[in-house]
Amino acid sequence: MKVPAKTAALALLGMFAAGGACGWLGARMVHAPAGQAAPAQWVARIGDQYISADAFVDEMKRRGGDRPGQFQDMEQKRRLLDDLVYRAALVAAAERTGLTVQPDVRLAVDQVISNRYVQSTLRDAQREVSVTDDEVAKYYAEHATDYTVPARKRAAMLKISVAANAGDAAWVDATQRMQAARTKAAGLDARVPHFGPLAIEVSDDDATRYRGGVIGWIAEGSSARYAHDRAVLDAVRELENPGDLSPVLRGADGVYLVRLVESEPRQSRTLEQLAAGIRQRLMQDRLQAAETQFRQQLMRQVGVEVRESALAAIAPVGPPANTTPPQPPAMPQDQG
Repeated sequence: MKVPAKTAALALLGMFAAGGACGWLGARMVHAPAGQAAPAQWVARIGDQYISADAFVDEMKRRGGDRPGQFQDMEQKRRLLDDLVYRAALVAAAERTGLTVQPDVRLAVDQVISNRYVQSTLRDAQREVSVTDDEVAKYYAEHATDYTVPARKRAAMLKISVAANAGDAAWVDATQRMQAARTKAAGLDARVPHFGPLAIEVSDDDATRYRGGVIGWIAEGSSARYAHDRAVLDAVRELENPGDLSPVLRGADGVYLVRLVESEPRQSRTLEQLAAGIRQRLMQDRLQAAETQFRQQLMRQVGVEVRESALAAIAPVGPPANTTPPQPPAMPQDQG
């Protein structure tokens, strides 16, 4: 019976992946060409390859034969042997047809072999990686500032815009209007943490006037990341208690009034809160280091040399990426 090449190829790859007849068992089979004596104890022959009794016993163990009730009768042993013989026969057929040397098959087999090698070497090394409680505590102590949440304040503002080329009269008028707004703000209900409807009435800032003037949280430290006027940021830092009002402020593009909504002190996260995350980070770093070391040792062992000039001389096989931005669709022509 002629075995289809595709079937033999799939069997070949499957046995490499599972460690079957072409892998683990193949290494235990005895080769006895014509004219040479067969091994003394064998249970099956596939061409000039023999499955020895010792190899069959080892395969039973590998498949859980040491568990109670396994391979106790002839039927169970026959099923195992039939499976081994069938897979070994497929491999033999594949070899006769030259399938095992075809580039795509060799590529797939090489991939399985390389994965097995990684599992038996790198993964074993990585399983030895561990992180102790003392190492976690040491890392926390060395990076304590990274786990500190800075103090922050949330504020609301009113803005009356003044054009850059405006004269003194415009600034005076804006200041007087904002001073009147401050008087109203001072009488707001203390339970309202922002400017409420007063923001709609007074403020020119469309981004905040419909939410009571609230501009969000301002953290202590650098102000470079905030788009607000510097006068507003400085005022927020000066205010201490929720409800406090700033004086009327002159900014770069108008007049402002700031009210503190709420504040939170600086907070330090504890070792107990962070231990699991630190341990995971250290484990990932060490696993990555183990893989890097594995790759470097492998390159040295097999003797790798890369010719950069030859690599640079290889032309791309496809066209370059299209960097031209997409054009909008053409407008329909006027038919009138």
